[in-house]
Amino acid sequence: MNYKKVIVLSSLLLVVGCSSIDKKEDVKPEKTYSNSKIIEEVTIKNKEYLKLDLGKEIVPQPIVRDNEVVRKKEINGTKFIEVYDPLEPLNRRIYYFNYYLDKFVLIPAVNVYEFVAPTVVQKGVSNFFSNLQEINTFVNSLLQFEGRKATITLARFGINSTIGILGLFDVATKLELPKTYEDFGLTLAKYGVGNGPYLVLPGFGPSNLRDTTGKAVGMVTVSEVDPYNPVDVNVDDWGIRTANVINARKETKKFRYYGTGSPFEYE
Repeated sequence: MNYKKVIVLSSLLLVVGCSSIDKKEDVKPEKTYSNSKIIEEVTIKNKEYLKLDLGKEIVPQPIVRDNEVVRKKEINGTKFIEVYDPLEPLNRRIYYFNYYLDKFVLIPAVNVYEFVAPTVVQKGVSNFFSNLQEINTFVNSLLQFEGRKATITLARFGINSTIGILGLFDVATKLELPKTYEDFGLTLAKYGVGNGPYLVLPGFGPSNLRDTTGKAVGMVTVSEVDPYNPVDVNVDDWGIRTANVINARKETKKFRYYGTGSPFEYE
């Protein structure tokens, strides 16, 4: 890893650390809506999912410290989580940009991919990128002193990268080696770093400063390790990166920007 990447990552970590200061006082003022109410409750420790009234389960929620309060807002029967969003004007514009990127580029690309590629090929591609994620899970398990998880993850990566042909086949799961997930954002959370400001990332969608840092560190880590270089497979190749983007959007295809039909879509 060159010095420029080290400096960039160090700067990001410094910003995230500063953002971990408790921001309960900075929560946006409550807005008045007809038929609406504000709910404030202490999040249950280790709670992983929040089910919305929309009948859909959203992505896992960030780890919350015991004393951290999460404000929930209910508008006309639909529940939302209030987050620290000082960049709301910019975030709304990026959300709007993502809508058009999704509509005219990503979703059409996913549709063509699903039409052209057989199911077995799609599964293999998904397994390939899932296997690359094992690198981040291994590194962050070590950083969290999770020795057993790190050992199993390393074994999974070794088996799937060899017997499973670069991860195209998930042999490790059939051998009853459980797959787990860790990234640098979760490592920061474990050591008490707060979410930081809410961010909507171009192309990637909703996130926050801590998890954005984790995503950036994860991408650099996989790039630097370059595990398949001995067999002349470059994970930074534009074709592999494009396939990664399409595969990632395929796996979250049920989500649609402005798909709720609600005037409070951004919330």
